[in-house]
Amino acid sequence: MAKFFSLTWAFEAFEDSPTFFTKRMFGGLAAYVEGKMVLVIFENPDDREYRGKVYNFDLWNGILLPLERKVHATLINDFPELINHPVLPKWLYLPMSNEYFETTIETISSLIAKNDPRFGIYPQTKTSKKLKKKK
Repeated sequence: MAKFFSLTWAFEAFEDSPTFFTKRMFGGLAAYVEGKMVLVIFENPDDREYRGKVYNFDLWNGILLPLERKVHATLINDFPELINHPVLPKWLYLPMSNEYFETTIETISSLIAKNDPRFGIYPQTKTSKKLKKKK
């Protein structure tokens, strides 16, 4: 049975794009627009520990923003509730428990719908991964 994700409302601002699609990823659900992965939903509460450190938020219960590191500072400035994910620090994260979760994600989703260039990454192809390993 496929897992139901309650946070798919986060896709509403851009789901009418002809390039929009979703794909399951590591127990979450990734959203793609214009060929870029723009958001990844995770709904797995109560996992707060990683490498012996306990965090005051659920590590896999919120929305991950796959981004280039060069845009982290500007986005954290615009959305101070975003944090670097402890497991995937190259991406920013907003835990569902954050008091500004809904309004922040609605704003971010509307920026994605307007093709804000700060959001999203192009997934690497398997061919380019193989080439990197050979070098």
